Amino acid sequence: MKTQLFAAAAVLALAVSAPAFAQQIGSVGAAVNYTNLDTNLASGNGSSVKIDGAIAIPTASAWTVTVNGDVSISDNDLSQETVASGAAHLTTKISDSWRVGGFTTLSRPSNDTLWAVGAEAHKYLDKVTLSGLAAYGQSNNLNADLYAVRGEARYFVTDDFRLDGGLGYSRVDANLKADVWDANLGGEYKFANSGWSTFGKYVHTESSDLADLKSDAVKIGVRYTFGGSLKARDAAGADLATAGDVFGFSVR
Repeated sequence: MKTQLFAAAAVLALAVSAPAFAQQIGSVGAAVNYTNLDTNLASGNGSSVKIDGAIAIPTASAWTVTVNGDVSISDNDLSQETVASGAAHLTTKISDSWRVGGFTTLSRPSNDTLWAVGAEAHKYLDKVTLSGLAAYGQSNNLNADLYAVRGEARYFVTDDFRLDGGLGYSRVDANLKADVWDANLGGEYKFANSGWSTFGKYVHTESSDLADLKSDAVKIGVRYTFGGSLKARDAAGADLATAGDVFGFSVR
């Protein structure tokens, strides 16, 4: 099923007409993640390096195709692997104040194959963007069903200075059923007369069902934006959820 989902997304992106590739906006970035994990069975910490990219492609109609992906490389007590993830979104804007649509994601954490599909909505105010999504996915190797609901608010102090925060809930339904909660705070600042920005994010995750799990993660990095300001990038649909964002298993 995951192959069919991504094949459909690829065909959709290729089917758009020539005007679809005008006025593209997106970004590429690199960051270092540090995670501290604590349970009643064991604890540990580790760091990883992540490289990511995203682009929003408006079509000749009112629809936008957004593609984003990342590669995370870690070699520590928590993980020793390279994980590639990707997501494809199809959204449309309504009256310039709403963006709605759906998405599909695919990633391979811990030698597993994890895919998801979902619906999303974004409300654009003068200086604030409110976003929400609901998703269903499967972890093939664990034979688990995954459910998620997430919300986020982004406040633009200026067009090139953003603060954001969000909350998320995920449900793992397998032999072991677990509820996972997470909260995050972050921000990004783009330097004047430059495409370069610096960003950071903090995520706290808890689950009383998974050995009383508590996790704190910090991500700091740099990003290059092409096609406009941070606010324009957000409004164009180039900052939609990544595969790791959906179930709160990584720091964006």
